[in-house]
Amino acid sequence: MSLVEIASDFEFHSKSEALSIKYHFPKKNFKLKLMDRIIGFIVGILLLIGSTSAQKSIFFSGEVRDSTGAPMQFANVMAVDINTQTMSGFAVTNTEGKFRLSLQAGETYTLKITFIGYAAFEQIIQPTKSNDEPITFLLTNSGISLDELEIVAEMPVTIRGDTITYTADAFTQGDERKLEDVLEDLPGFQIDEEGQIKVQGKDVDKVLIDGKEFFEGDTKLATKNIPANVVDKVQLLQNYNDISPLRRFNDSDALALNIELKGDRKKIVFGDVTGAVGSQNRYLTHANAFYYDEKTNLNLIADANNIGSLAFTMNDYFRFAGGLSSLMGGHGSNFNVSTDQLGIPMAERNSARSLKNELGAFNFSLTPNRRLKLAGFLIGSSANNSFGSFSNRTYLQENGTLNESFLSSTRVKTQSGLGKFSLDYAPNYDLHLSYELFGRAANIENTSNQLSQVETTANDISALQAQKPWAIEHQLKAFYSLGEKDVVSLELGQEIQHQDPTYQLGTTIQPFQETIPMLTGARFNLLQNRVVETDKFEALGNYYRILNRLNHVNLSFGRTNSKQEYSSRMFQELTSGLSEFTDTDFRNDASFDFHDSFVGLLFKNKWGKLTWSPEINLHRYEVNHSQATQNDRFNRWILLPGFNVEFEIRTSQTINFNYNANANFMDIQRVVDNLVVSSYNFLETGNPGLTNSLFHSFNLNYRNFNMYNFFNIYGGLNYQIKEDDIQNGFSLNDWERIGIPMNILPVNRELGSYLNVEKRFDTFRIGLDGNWMYSLVNNLLGDAENKNINLRQSYEALISSRLWKKLSVRLTHQVMVNRYEGSQSTSKFLNQESSIRTNYKIVKGLEWVTTYSLTNYKNKSSRTKSQYDMLDSILRYRKEGSPWEFALEGLNMLNTRSIRRDSFSDNLISTYTYDIQQRYYMFRVMLDI
Repeated sequence: MSLVEIASDFEFHSKSEALSIKYHFPKKNFKLKLMDRIIGFIVGILLLIGSTSAQKSIFFSGEVRDSTGAPMQFANVMAVDINTQTMSGFAVTNTEGKFRLSLQAGETYTLKITFIGYAAFEQIIQPTKSNDEPITFLLTNSGISLDELEIVAEMPVTIRGDTITYTADAFTQGDERKLEDVLEDLPGFQIDEEGQIKVQGKDVDKVLIDGKEFFEGDTKLATKNIPANVVDKVQLLQNYNDISPLRRFNDSDALALNIELKGDRKKIVFGDVTGAVGSQNRYLTHANAFYYDEKTNLNLIADANNIGSLAFTMNDYFRFAGGLSSLMGGHGSNFNVSTDQLGIPMAERNSARSLKNELGAFNFSLTPNRRLKLAGFLIGSSANNSFGSFSNRTYLQENGTLNESFLSSTRVKTQSGLGKFSLDYAPNYDLHLSYELFGRAANIENTSNQLSQVETTANDISALQAQKPWAIEHQLKAFYSLGEKDVVSLELGQEIQHQDPTYQLGTTIQPFQETIPMLTGARFNLLQNRVVETDKFEALGNYYRILNRLNHVNLSFGRTNSKQEYSSRMFQELTSGLSEFTDTDFRNDASFDFHDSFVGLLFKNKWGKLTWSPEINLHRYEVNHSQATQNDRFNRWILLPGFNVEFEIRTSQTINFNYNANANFMDIQRVVDNLVVSSYNFLETGNPGLTNSLFHSFNLNYRNFNMYNFFNIYGGLNYQIKEDDIQNGFSLNDWERIGIPMNILPVNRELGSYLNVEKRFDTFRIGLDGNWMYSLVNNLLGDAENKNINLRQSYEALISSRLWKKLSVRLTHQVMVNRYEGSQSTSKFLNQESSIRTNYKIVKGLEWVTTYSLTNYKNKSSRTKSQYDMLDSILRYRKEGSPWEFALEGLNMLNTRSIRRDSFSDNLISTYTYDIQQRYYMFRVMLDI
């Protein structure tokens, strides 16, 4: 059967010509040109509106001082439209007490200035032009102590120490649906598509609800599920640390959000239920239920759909399934236990043919008294997803390249479960005890049918990958203050892990003819079973000493013991049964022991606005592994320094530099001397002679968050030097290869940078993001040295605006440039995507939301072009005050059938065309509880 016929069987479609397979579909250039014109027209209208708005807008500048004439920082300034009684401008005074508001010339406003402990100031203003000299406003002391003060008119923003509190109602428009919509309205907040929260350029680590963690602090589950109408205040907790004995050291740079619920939601059940049905038997059901009172918090999320709507994303999976954090991770030592247990469904509708996902999640937090807290979660999921793709692959050879056309159809079935229980006991401020238990299990089955074509040679391939991995972890931690200046801690942890991957491979061409002796037949079938058992134990002790107000030291000591057992078998499947390969190259029984003992010292000093923290860690490593009749031993002392310095230019402007040296060790799967079948054309074998690699990481970050003019800049440089880096060397035989890990003597390097610029105006926001990454990776192709150079660039421009209080528009344009260069080949890819999202309030209660994106993809090396577009639209209605909402939704309305991607590895460059879900329509009903 030809590759074209297989493509037809796979129902593979593309809007453009395939690179080497001659099948065609009608082009839609006219439609795309039309959509380009539409986007151009909309952009022109927005620019015209923006220009008109700019002509009418003026800046009103002022400064706030107290009765003595001293400038007042962090005073709240609001301009309230006197006719609509809505906030038209908001600012927080800077260190000089100055503020600036963008207002409409000739309009009348009530200027309100508030500061805790001072009488509120109000004045009617009607500015007609921008004032060059700021107007001075004086606040008088209220004469009431803070203990006696009853706040009637709350300040939109309150700053106290490391806590910034935002009053949600002061910034929201009233049409917000979920927490993510509320946060998007707050100055300095950014929410990405996966629900990850950034504030002032930094990632938020935890989300709390009334001081209690929501689903282990997960940001996605919080932003996508908590209703907007229950949010009272949003507190930004900087340098967050929930361990009381350590708070005086202020070593944490974690960022947390605490969502305070409204008073009438403090003891109540709330949430929502959604149901939807559509064409092609599409469906969605989703439910959120929340119960809160002073001592009990319960959260339930349930979801089932076949449209690719993910209640759980890749980031969520790694946050949860990653388990408990390593105790030794912050002291320069990394021991990487290989794992492959992605049992959570993560495919979305723009990357798969068909999707069927189910998820149930339950979270609880119980506080019987102020000393004891119990918390945990249970998450179960299942998926049945199918994928289709076509790719052109370029294999890097010793003396040239080899090209392959590859067609694939895959079905992934998974069932998985995650669970955690934690107990915190703090009888007083000086003692904190905690215990955490975490477990995960999965049943994963990946079935694929593939067709490979190299020149005139075709290979029909089938593969089945299955496993049922599980892991259990638990940790016990104790922190105790010996006095006002001394704290000690002891942390113990254990991880037990089981992996049992099975791989079945069937081909029409005999695989690995020069390596695996197989009996001839019409079809060649290989079976490989592996089992890996891991038992890892960690112990960490710390002594903290406050020398004085500006200096403290931290003495650390610890031990890691890891024991692993590995066994594997390889068989040929014949009509008469299984025939095992008994040669030691195809079977293995091995054990691996890793031991790491260390002592470390950190000194922290604060000198004015400069804080610097040098540290040093001395490690003693012992590695023993045995297999067959071979025993290998590795012992080494390694000194790993680190350094961190931060300069606070002003309250919201900082620059930080960090250096760390890290020793990286591989686990048993990289050192066992046996063959592992990884795919139809790739074998892997371990290397008993591996030693550790040493990484030197340099990071420089700059942050400037300006609430005076709402112009924010975040940027950074990252540089990494990798000595003795572990990379695969390849033994080549046409498109088949054997990978052998080895310590590469040439130094590998990575250089990256990022820049984010954001400016907010009264009615719109603009932003610019840039990311650059250059990497140089050395490896071996056969006996030839190979340098892999990868330069990745991405740029994104954003304009969002709310026009006439009825239309919200969000425009983005993204450019991604990838250049891959090996010793024998160079490839360059350009991907541009423009998108527009509009939200139009037609009449009261009726809303129309539309999202359109246009992507242009170019492989500049092969001069291949591809263009595709996506259009989603939803019309929804909710009567004011009603708990019911009704919606009609159309997804992929232009019926785009495939999208393009590219990838690069140390021996392979690929361009992919992925099948995606076809056009469908849905009717949706949602009920607020």
